Parts: sequence; C-alpha cells; structure tokens
Amino acid sequence: MSIHSSEPGRSGRRTIALTSFPKSLSVVPGQPFATGFVMAAGALLALGLAIVVISMSSVLMSITLALFLALGLTPAVNALKGRGMPHGWSVLTVIVVFVLLMAGVIALVVPAIISQFTAFIASIPQAIDDMQSSSWYAELSETLGFSASEQILAAIETYFTAQNLLALSGGVLQVGFGIVNGISSAFLVIVLTLYFVSTLDAMKLAVARLIPAYRREGFSTTLNAIVFTVGRVVAGAVTLSAINASLVLVIFLILGSKVAILFALVAFLITLIPMIGSVLFLCIGTVGALLMSPTAAVIFLIVYFIYVQLEAYQVTPRIMGKAVNVPGVLIIIAAMTGAALMGLFGALLAIPITASILIIVREVVIPKRDAQIEPPA
Repeated sequence: MSIHSSEPGRSGRRTIALTSFPKSLSVVPGQPFATGFVMAAGALLALGLAIVVISMSSVLMSITLALFLALGLTPAVNALKGRGMPHGWSVLTVIVVFVLLMAGVIALVVPAIISQFTAFIASIPQAIDDMQSSSWYAELSETLGFSASEQILAAIETYFTAQNLLALSGGVLQVGFGIVNGISSAFLVIVLTLYFVSTLDAMKLAVARLIPAYRREGFSTTLNAIVFTVGRVVAGAVTLSAINASLVLVIFLILGSKVAILFALVAFLITLIPMIGSVLFLCIGTVGALLMSPTAAVIFLIVYFIYVQLEAYQVTPRIMGKAVNVPGVLIIIAAMTGAALMGLFGALLAIPITASILIIVREVVIPKRDAQIEPPA
C-alpha cells in the first residue's frame, strides 16, 4: 500500500489517497466530520436495508415458496407439451388441476385435520392414563426400574392441556391472528404460484436479457438446466411425500386410529426432507402408534421400515431419475444447515439450492478451470 499526497492550491489542504482502495475512495483528514458522517450514513443505510429485509421475511418466504412450487409444476407442463399439446393449453391445464387440488385440500382435508388435531390433544391425557394402567407398562417399569417415568408422563399430560397450549401460543386472540395470517399467506402463495407458472418463460427471457450478448447463450443454457433440475427435485419430493403420506394414512386406518389424517399430514411435511425425513417420521409414527398399543407400534415400525428401504432403493431412483445428481452427504449437510437457519422451510429449500450450486460449478466453474492449460504470465 502506497500513499500519495497532493497540494490543491491555495487551500493548503492535503488529500491522502490510498492506492490499495478503489480510485474513487479518498480520505480527507482536513474534513473528519464530513468523512465520519458519510461513513455513518452508509452504515445506517445498510442497517435500514437489513431491517427491511427482516421485516419482509414472511413475504420473501412466500415468494420463494411460490417460485419453487411453480418450478415443481414445470415438469407437468413439459410433459403435456411433449404429448403435442400447445404451450398455452399445457399451462392452463396444469393451473386448473392445481387450483382444483388446492380447493379439494382446503374443503376436505383442512376441516378434518383441525378436528383430528383438537381430538388428539384432548385424548393425550387419557391415553397416558391408559398406558400407565396397562399391564405391559407395569411390567416394563418393574423390569427396567425407571421410577421417574410417571413424573415424566405427568409433565407431558400437563403440558398438552388446552389451557397450557393457548397460554404458550399467546392466547385466543394471538391464535386467531395466526390463523388469519396463515390463510392470507397460503392465498398469496397460490396466486403467486399460478402467476409464476404462466410467466416462467418470459421471466427466464427477461433475466437472460440482463446478461451481455456474448455470454447470453451460455447463461440461458445454465439457467434452463437449473430450472429443470429444481423442478425435478420439487416435483419428485412432493410425489414421494404424497406416496409416503398415503401409506401412513392406510396403516393408521387399518390400526384403527382416529387421527389418521393428522399423521398423514405430518408424514407429508416431514418426508419432504430427502433421506432423513422418512427416518424422522419413523420415530414420530412409532411413538404415535405406541399411544394406541404396543402391538400397533410394532406393526407400524415393521411396515414403515420396509417401505423406507423400498423407497430408498426402488421408488426414489424411479421418480427422481438421473436429473438430481447430488451426493448423499451434501443432501444431509444441506438439509441440516437449512433446518438450523430457517427450520423446516429452510430444510426444504436447501436441496434445490444445493443442486443449483452444483450445476453452476459443473457447467461454469469447472469448464473455465479446464480451459486454463497454461499458467498466467
């Protein structure tokens, strides 16, 4: 780093320019207050932008979710176009099916889930009492000698009372606001998804126009590969989760559970996380079946474990295909990192983002490195 000084004439003011900084940046010791004010204003502006982003986090999450859902519907549009249907009719058909599916879920599944969730919370104390009075629990307690189990179950029973849950969630008014915000966010996601599906090609063209002409073709190729891969990941994950939830629904209905739809919804959400989602729900479903009986828990554990093996080696390769070429260790690391940063939403988005980064590395970074066959001068 070198320092140059200059005399600006009669003012006698010396400007010291640091050549290691950009040419437009200069430090004027004669005006420390002006320099400090400019730097403070820049810091406040950055802080204000950060506050705006944090305040809009829910809106940004809704937009991101809608974009990924639209990419997940892209394979269906491409499949219809491959069968000879025009692009406009393909998009319209996918939109109509998506709207009908969402309307069916809202009209049929949501009321059942709400009623079953309420019944499940109300039945937990009685289920715990029945478990404590059962013969197998008494024999297990006597054999293992865990005297603290009754205190733990009593604490769980107290925790899952309706009054305590309302208190933890902020009261009835806060719960009402949460429900309204959830409904409005879901409506926003659906509307944005439909818009993104219908304008995806125009959006890709607009983004490509921002790139210089000599790089536009390569950028468009990489962008199309990313869109294809992300769409395949999202569509495959939703399909696998739907199959998983259907199996859970059938198992719990056969076992005689009154909250089968609730467990199916939980299975659908949890198994959206690749690789580790099914293992997580294996534990959750086994505990839920244990509240019914030990036999039900053993049956669920065996049947679901067999399905997890089939899913890993048969179902997933057939649905995902070769489009998603992400190493398993990166999937686990990405899912854990996304869950730590943004919860379930972050875990769901981590896999498509990781796949996109790998595409950029394979299509852009590695070819540039392969082209550098001589050391720089």
